Amino acid sequence: MLLSLLVMIHELGHYTAGRLLGFGIVEFSIGMGPVLFKKTKKGIQYSLRALPIGGMCRFYGEDKEAQDGRCFNAQPVWKRIITVAAGPVMNLLFALLCAIFTLSIFGDYMPAVYEITDTDTPAYAAGMQVGDIITRIDGKRVTFYSETVDMIQAVEGNDMTLTVSRDGSEIELEVHDIYNAEAGRNLLGVTISPERMYFGFGGIMAHSVSYITETIKDAFLFFGQLFRGQVTSDEVAGPVGIIAYISAAVRSSGETVLRFAVLISASLGIMNLLPLPALDGGRLFFMVIEVIRGKAIPAEKEGMVHFVGLILLFALIVFLTYNDISNLIRG
Repeated sequence: MLLSLLVMIHELGHYTAGRLLGFGIVEFSIGMGPVLFKKTKKGIQYSLRALPIGGMCRFYGEDKEAQDGRCFNAQPVWKRIITVAAGPVMNLLFALLCAIFTLSIFGDYMPAVYEITDTDTPAYAAGMQVGDIITRIDGKRVTFYSETVDMIQAVEGNDMTLTVSRDGSEIELEVHDIYNAEAGRNLLGVTISPERMYFGFGGIMAHSVSYITETIKDAFLFFGQLFRGQVTSDEVAGPVGIIAYISAAVRSSGETVLRFAVLISASLGIMNLLPLPALDGGRLFFMVIEVIRGKAIPAEKEGMVHFVGLILLFALIVFLTYNDISNLIRG
């Protein structure tokens, strides 16, 4: 259900931009495969298809040479770029809205000082107290609890500034002699634990933007590792795997579902912006070439590239589905 919703939002981006910019739309469908239900209104067929793993907004004359002014390819290239990009952008905006909604209701887990290990430590000397929540490290915002240790280790030099939240107030602490030569790394002398923290409007917006930004960075990092062959089959998931994760999230809590929706929607937006045939990014790539050349690539040649890409995409889906099932069987 969640996956179908995110696909619908993606296609709704194409649909809305197309309608606003005057494109002729032939069909708006959720799902792929055989049609289960359809209704035609104002010349547009609205369809629900059997397989909830995709969807489409099919424009008039989309894969043909322009024959009349209503054809997709007869429209100015800037209109086509906006319409194609609207799908991934809609996913990214939905991810941002989900993040704002989630943080508004549930807050987020931040690193809290659980224990100060000794009186002879940089943390004790700086005046840190049990219960302090670390919000900034050397001026950089802490977005995720899990990144705290890496951020501390990344500090260069022997001193740092920590911003902590204590009894509702922000306090800056100067921490000195953080490098421990015996351990070979930065040590504050504290034990941290995740603690839920709630934010005001400014904090919610800042954390939401940071959350989406970090998700985008992680997605590009993952795709880069994937193309370099540094990702194993256990680290990727197809439709079956995603549905299994969503089912586990639903059984866990509504908060987990919302956080998962942020991740999937942002990843879906990024994936569709990659310049790969059959994806929105591939179509945008051809449009950028058209802008540079001053004329479009012949529709039959572009269509052939996307057709091959679509075959490869289906092959990838089949492989990932097999991989998902194998992983589920192995537990």
